[in-house]
Amino acid sequence: MKTNKLSVLCLAGALLLTGVSFTSCLKGDEVDTNQYIGGISLNVFGPSPVARGGELRFLGSGMNQVTAVVLPGCADITDIKVISDTEIRITVPQEAQPGLVTLRTPNGDITTKTELTFTEPISIDNFTPSAVLPGDELTIEGEYLNLIHEVIFADEVVVSEDNFITHERNTIQLVVPQEAQTGQIILSDGEELPNLIYSEDELVVTLPSVENVVNKENAKPGDLVEISGQHLDLVRQVIMPDGTEVEFTLNNSTEITFALPENTSDGDIVAVPASGVEVVVAHVSMAVPTDVAAAPASGLRGGDEIVLTGTNLDVVTDLSFPGVDEAIVPTAQSEHELKVVMPEMAQSGNLILNTKSGKQVSVTIETLKPQVESYTPSSVPAGESLQINGQNLDLVASVTFNGGQTVEVTSPSVQRLSVVVPMQAETGNIVLNMHNGEQVEAPSLSISKPQCCYLVNVPDKVEAGALLELDVANGDKLERVMIAGNQVQFILRDTKLLISLPADVVGSVNLDLISSNGTISYPLEIIGSMGTLIFEGPLDTGSWSSYAQIPSASFAAAQVGQVITVVVSDLKSGAQGSFKNGSTWGAIAPGMEYFTIDGNFSLTITQDVLTQLQAGGLIVSGQNYTIESVYIK
Repeated sequence: MKTNKLSVLCLAGALLLTGVSFTSCLKGDEVDTNQYIGGISLNVFGPSPVARGGELRFLGSGMNQVTAVVLPGCADITDIKVISDTEIRITVPQEAQPGLVTLRTPNGDITTKTELTFTEPISIDNFTPSAVLPGDELTIEGEYLNLIHEVIFADEVVVSEDNFITHERNTIQLVVPQEAQTGQIILSDGEELPNLIYSEDELVVTLPSVENVVNKENAKPGDLVEISGQHLDLVRQVIMPDGTEVEFTLNNSTEITFALPENTSDGDIVAVPASGVEVVVAHVSMAVPTDVAAAPASGLRGGDEIVLTGTNLDVVTDLSFPGVDEAIVPTAQSEHELKVVMPEMAQSGNLILNTKSGKQVSVTIETLKPQVESYTPSSVPAGESLQINGQNLDLVASVTFNGGQTVEVTSPSVQRLSVVVPMQAETGNIVLNMHNGEQVEAPSLSISKPQCCYLVNVPDKVEAGALLELDVANGDKLERVMIAGNQVQFILRDTKLLISLPADVVGSVNLDLISSNGTISYPLEIIGSMGTLIFEGPLDTGSWSSYAQIPSASFAAAQVGQVITVVVSDLKSGAQGSFKNGSTWGAIAPGMEYFTIDGNFSLTITQDVLTQLQAGGLIVSGQNYTIESVYIK
């Protein structure tokens, strides 16, 4: 049991000190000694009565500025233990007499109004034995020990008088607690402000000891560690380097054995008795794979089996491939061989072997790369189909042309792939982008511009019935424009081509530019008309933190029966939408304040909704999605 006696000191203060007097007054900028507002002031001292040789404590303000303590019958005491700016302590000399106590400070003396009194002269003459084991019997001899109610060992381990074997004026006998540590013995009278009598010499409490600290090199989980020493029966815990406890076997008081657990890391292993004092019993250095070689180490692609050879491969838990977040577990494993399947997204670099101890070892691997041998045709017009010939081209996911345009690859084979050369592409090296994220630069490709009319920029999506404006080159060659196989009207103004899109055609169609010297076809995605745009994003709603506020002026021409549609993107888990009155922030209609969304969402305008829209506007909010645009139709 551990007891802190200091916490009760302030509780007894009012009983021990009724006031203080000052022998000097403050002047100028000296420290104010008023005990209620800081400065140097004494609030309480004790214990009183106190034992000669015991501790006397003073609590107040500015106590760290006290230069000496004067007790009747003694010279000024300057050996002051400063606990803090609010507490100091002194040891009471044997020659001290009852009377008033004076504290000397830079601002004058402080004298108590209450006299200090003394208890009977409690003393410790000796204790035997001077070195003990927990559980041994200890005999303390001295004077007036019958007034003692507690014996306190180092680290505040307390034995109360109820557990004394013998309790007489000159003798106390007790059993040394299991938690006891080496240190001074303290006698206490057990009062709220106790008299504490310290032994001059320290009691030595014997700890478990080892003959030699075991040095365990190249260790593996499951290895047996044997510790030899003395008093090992005192051990209550064996703690590994990472702070975890391991089960152990006590063969007798001189031997402990235990097995290294799976998560053992490098460092010291300690034995801990009941006192909590740690004793180093072993140092462990865990084994790591050595002489590791991979076969094959190059020309690797996803799905290939890699065989690793070396030593200590049985300590590997998993392997981290470059470019892959998740570690891969071996398919087969022994001390000298390990097999693992290469993930599809693995890249060239260091393959990391992760061990049970947290150590890592790496081996270099190189992936198989696509190779370009030729282009068909060797010089290709922009907008035309290009065939790339070579080896391992099935590893290619996309091709980036000089100029920065990237084209996805579909259905490549090992020896060839085909892509359409973007109109903006320029002559120069192309880059093959592999599925695993690696890139390979291919030889320069000669690209010529078409001689017929062609689009400089191709839009991703267009709206049905809209007037489409496009940038073109060689417009003087253009004769006809076809959409979905039907001829449409167009206007050509220098490099601007204006096309009137049919209102009844939606979906994926072809846009054909028919020139006097050739035809170029472009894929075009036509979407149905969304209506009048009243808000344009993008705006990330976050977690109800951002919103689109649409003013009432946007609804001046709105009519009952029209529909407000919110076009969304970047939907995340838990996405919710909301339509609110732009003035009051209340729900603009029942059920419209919080609702789950999985795509675009809409609001049908009723007479009540229209009244609110034209008075205060609309707020579109929610969480976990992005507002791309808002239309009314």
